[in-house]
Amino acid sequence: MSRLRRAGGGVWGAVVRVGLAAVLVAAVLAPGGLPGGSGEVVAQTSTATTAAPPQTTTATTMAPQPTITLSFTDAQATPAALTSVSEEGGAQVVRVVATASAAASAQVDVTVTVGDTGGTANKGSGAADDYTTSTDSVTVTINNGDTSGSSTDITITPASDTRVEGDETIQFTAAAVSGYQTIAAADLTLTDNDDAAITLSLSPGAVLEHTASQNVTVTAAFTGATDSVLAAATEVVVTVAGGSGGD
Repeated sequence: MSRLRRAGGGVWGAVVRVGLAAVLVAAVLAPGGLPGGSGEVVAQTSTATTAAPPQTTTATTMAPQPTITLSFTDAQATPAALTSVSEEGGAQVVRVVATASAAASAQVDVTVTVGDTGGTANKGSGAADDYTTSTDSVTVTINNGDTSGSSTDITITPASDTRVEGDETIQFTAAAVSGYQTIAAADLTLTDNDDAAITLSLSPGAVLEHTASQNVTVTAAFTGATDSVLAAATEVVVTVAGGSGGD
């Protein structure tokens, strides 16, 4: 848009605005100049530019997801924390506890597999198996507003055998829960109550009297069924006692 204005002394000016830039054109004329006359025109132009506003970037930080951990208790009226069951204890009742790092904003159901293949103890009723369970899975519910929940009773029955196996683990794993981090598996220890028997043998089994010194090798060996390598080295101390009588 433009307007033609006349100022004193035969000066005509035109103001033109285009977009963000304002352009001023001033025409300087002789007294007989525009409009309708003739005369020399001197044009003067100035331009003003408005800068665009600066760009603003906002970074959003996501809060970490809450966590759930698994643990165990016994099935007493006042549950006590539980970390192991014994091979010689017979059937034992346990419960799985799921504990969240923050109060649940809605009911949370955690499905837990009882006795997963990740444990070192074998689940089943075969001759080489170590325990059976009353169920293969349980659901632990954390109610709205709570931070933990407990499963129903699970009966674990260890196999009371004579194999020397050392302590083993029964593993419990949880399915993924929406809105929570991956839940780590939890292990319940199955303690072994069997001790290995050790026998000694000598080689040679006899030495002759009144002869030069002789070397005798003593060998210590485990007897009975041993299904696993012992967790620590076993030291056997052998005492050699002198006989009595005779020359």
